[in-house]
Amino acid sequence: MSMDSTLPLTPGETFAIHFPTFTPRITVEPEGKLTVEIVAGDNAGFSDTVEYETVVIREDVLMLSWQEHIGSTIVHVLDFGTDTAHTAVTPAKGGFMRLTGRIEC
Repeated sequence: MSMDSTLPLTPGETFAIHFPTFTPRITVEPEGKLTVEIVAGDNAGFSDTVEYETVVIREDVLMLSWQEHIGSTIVHVLDFGTDTAHTAVTPAKGGFMRLTGRIEC
């Protein structure tokens, strides 16, 4: 079921995803936006505020996606029941990455 871009995430909500080589922190902003900041590892210091979209897969599982201003495309399947993120990234510079990480709320 497709959800409004501001649901089910709540403005002010923040969580980090610990991947093997970097850690992004995601902060949900008002008006269907989020801020992603790389707080550790590769590309530490990167930050962008973008529009996002969510799709509820089932209870505690949602797909979160956005395109960064530099052109990278990010798709997360977030399982808050197991605190696991499965992520696909198409970097602006090219290529394709598949990642699995631990969600920390």
